Amino acid sequence: MGHKVPPYTLRLGINEYWKSRWFFTRNFKVYLEADYIIRKTIREMFKKTGIIDVIIERKDPEHCKVIIKTARPGVLIGREGQRLKKLQEKIDKQLSEIFKKSNLPKPATEVIVEEVKKPTAYASYLAQIAAIDIEKNKSVRAVMKKIIERAKQNKEILGVKIRVSGRLGGANIHRSEMITWGRMPLSKLRAKIDYAFEEALTKYGIIGVKVWLYKGDLEEIKEGPSIEER
Repeated sequence: MGHKVPPYTLRLGINEYWKSRWFFTRNFKVYLEADYIIRKTIREMFKKTGIIDVIIERKDPEHCKVIIKTARPGVLIGREGQRLKKLQEKIDKQLSEIFKKSNLPKPATEVIVEEVKKPTAYASYLAQIAAIDIEKNKSVRAVMKKIIERAKQNKEILGVKIRVSGRLGGANIHRSEMITWGRMPLSKLRAKIDYAFEEALTKYGIIGVKVWLYKGDLEEIKEGPSIEER
């Protein structure tokens, strides 16, 4: 099972926590759709710009906090906060349409940008770097080796696995290439595995990039902090 499903999904409740942190007994599908729209808008506006993660928190139906963790906060914020303001306005406009159809008040949405100090310790950042290099027609094998070397600079990373699939080098037949370094215990639930998927758009078609990082084992299983505690 550890080799068939995303590591994050398999470890929810063990050493991973939900990226949407809320639960309402009523109008659940409306808020779920709102979360999807928020993530889609961020992904479309800031594609391959170093975004590590997006966390959505709702203490109640009237408030929504969107936390964007990124390696390049300046790209998201923009000069005098113009890009962040544009993102906020676009999200508010789309959410207004969703909640208006359901006859519900639109929650006040707050967008917060947090800088990640060591982005090369995260699979999403490394996958984005690999996808950008592949789009520049760089050698796939060289790109994969470069990602391995960048990941090895972080002491907490004990293993790396990279798989690239598609029409590599313009070949007529789809194929996959993979490079591994260190350990990668995908079936061990206590193992802290960071996983990410990214697409590289080339003139030959879409090339998929998958990155796994092994960051050791969880010694003791603990419950995640509540929103109030954070």
